[in-house]
Amino acid sequence: MNIRHRRRARRFTLVSAVAALAAGGIALAVSDAGASVASQAPAAGAATSTATGATTAWLGYSGGKLVYGHDAQGNQVPDYSHAGYEGGGVPLPTAAVRDRVAKPSGGDDTAQIQAAIDAVSKLPVNSQGLRGAVLLGPGSYKIAGSLQIDASGVVLRGSGSGAGGTRLVAEGASARTVLTIGGTSSYRALTTPTKVTDRYVPVGGTTVDVASTAGLGVGSSVVVQRPTTQAWLDAIGMQNLWKPDWSLYSERTVTAVHGRQLTLDAPLTTALEAQYTQASVFKDSFARIDHVGIESLSTDGQAMAADPKYASDFYNSTFSSFNAVQDSWVRDVVSYHYGQDGVTRLGGQSRRITVLHTATLDMITNTATSARSDGYTLMGQENLIQDCKVTADKIHAFTTEARQSGPNVYSDCSAVLLQSSYDSGGHQRWGSGTLYDNVTVDGTLLMVNNGSRGTGHGWSDANSTAWNCVTTGGYEVQNPPTAHNWAFGCTGKLLTGSNGEVAGSGKPQLPQSLYAEQLHERGLTPIS
Repeated sequence: MNIRHRRRARRFTLVSAVAALAAGGIALAVSDAGASVASQAPAAGAATSTATGATTAWLGYSGGKLVYGHDAQGNQVPDYSHAGYEGGGVPLPTAAVRDRVAKPSGGDDTAQIQAAIDAVSKLPVNSQGLRGAVLLGPGSYKIAGSLQIDASGVVLRGSGSGAGGTRLVAEGASARTVLTIGGTSSYRALTTPTKVTDRYVPVGGTTVDVASTAGLGVGSSVVVQRPTTQAWLDAIGMQNLWKPDWSLYSERTVTAVHGRQLTLDAPLTTALEAQYTQASVFKDSFARIDHVGIESLSTDGQAMAADPKYASDFYNSTFSSFNAVQDSWVRDVVSYHYGQDGVTRLGGQSRRITVLHTATLDMITNTATSARSDGYTLMGQENLIQDCKVTADKIHAFTTEARQSGPNVYSDCSAVLLQSSYDSGGHQRWGSGTLYDNVTVDGTLLMVNNGSRGTGHGWSDANSTAWNCVTTGGYEVQNPPTAHNWAFGCTGKLLTGSNGEVAGSGKPQLPQSLYAEQLHERGLTPIS
């Protein structure tokens, strides 16, 4: 069956399913991308999903609850609500003040702030996992060096992010990260990896059958490892761009054991296919610090732009970064004049971080070349960036990086164009399981195959969802082979080349926020 006929058959199956379900009083959103692209050839590099013959529509809302559909292989829109501090829906704690820097010294304040951080880092951890907060008084503090937090339970708190509050001002023409949190770590297997015996574990799935459950029980922290193979690269068309020298690692907690079946606390965002890879599960230990916070301050990186190498080094101009850190947060922080990830960079080893009520404003980037910086970057696993704003020239406003297993969430974020051009969406190499929820972009939203662009970025998003997003430049949604990308209720032109799963174009869907609703259906409330 050729591509056009396959799409028509799939469209007929979905429409028939919706009609049958509607007869039962269930309103569902069916993909309309098939209708919009069936009469044209797919764009170069685009591909239809290998999963055909869907038996129901993808996602609907009936009786105040979400109704999930799936394709013939069981793949469905994942539950993204496990993103955020402590797994989502858990209020951020308030740390007691244990040390103070009352006012700026008039000179370089790096040493006095670091001394206060170090003092609190030596205090015992309380029952909430907190040691205490360093409170900075109002004023502008000059930071000529760099700050570091290496202990759990330490909070750096200012006296407000607005006028009359606390501002950390980077001094010196050297592009750098002003505040680094945590170091690096690696997985340490506590049990021998056991093979996944399922022929296929779908996207959105939370159960895996394994050869042995020895050493695994309820509450075990495990890693589901999905090695990349040449067979899979061939299947997704990346054989000339990527090498089979990496794995996706999904960290999960076992919530039930039935025979040789493990139930996991959060869904997988890339399918486990026996025909392409041999996945395994092992109990793990991954050293991270936790319960670290940055709160209620602003920061300015203007001085870094005087770096003679800034045209290439603007990527290094960042206020904060999270490395091997989990269950931590940034809230009420505004950055000005940084070159990359102005408020914070969530690194590939970060997990369950919440970034709340922040803004990255007036970024200073290199507009003379094709290079683009990032306004916000989601890496790691189960991270949440909510209620954010970015203003800049020519950037990737809301993006992800390579080899992410998610789920990660952008929610209620907006990007405002100053001069040149914006885009949002995954940047490179299978950033899977991202939700763009109520995201507004003065530019384009792209979940596509970037092909040989950059360093051979290839498929940027996989099994990602755009929900009620607004774009001025349009949006493009492509399905990677072996995977899907979804868009529901997005406003703006559906761009040529879209062959993904698109429903309700130009018509915002209920509920307003998919992330919030998925939390509600777990019995949790979004923090705000």
